[in-house]
Amino acid sequence: MTAESRNAVLRPVKTPAATLSTLGFVGVILVIIAVGLGVVMFVTTSVGAQSKQLAALRAETQVLAYHEASLESEVQRASSANALAFKAAQLGMVPNPYPAFINLADGSITGEPTKVTGKELPMLRGKAVPTPTPTPVIAEPSEPADQGQAPDTVPAPDTTPGPAENNDEPPADMVAAGEAGE
Repeated sequence: MTAESRNAVLRPVKTPAATLSTLGFVGVILVIIAVGLGVVMFVTTSVGAQSKQLAALRAETQVLAYHEASLESEVQRASSANALAFKAAQLGMVPNPYPAFINLADGSITGEPTKVTGKELPMLRGKAVPTPTPTPVIAEPSEPADQGQAPDTVPAPDTTPGPAENNDEPPADMVAAGEAGE
């Protein structure tokens, strides 16, 4: 050790001047917390509003899906075979039992094109088909001892004209399909 170091006296070091006071530090922390809480409140409010909008849009989507299903059902009913047959009958069209087909590739015609009079398929137009009157069938007696009884007969079916034969209206099932498809 040297002489200088022995003679050195220890002195307290001055504390450096503070650049930021304690009150200022607390103020900065409070501002950061307040801004953070404000941001959290803003985000929560906007998420709540978006949640309400989402619920409303989902309800609207469900209503529109039901409406779409209803429209698809109406289209299917209107394009069903019964509805198309009813509309064709209203236009005076009759089914053709003698179809002919054109092969578009070569222009050839398959089948014999035949004009239809409208009386070929009355059952497809809602007309009753006249049935031939059957002759009564006489049953053979099983025992010859019952000679006093009248022979068993089968009654002939009723051949009076029904309502479908008296007018040109289509049958009820075709009318129902037509009304539903209109």
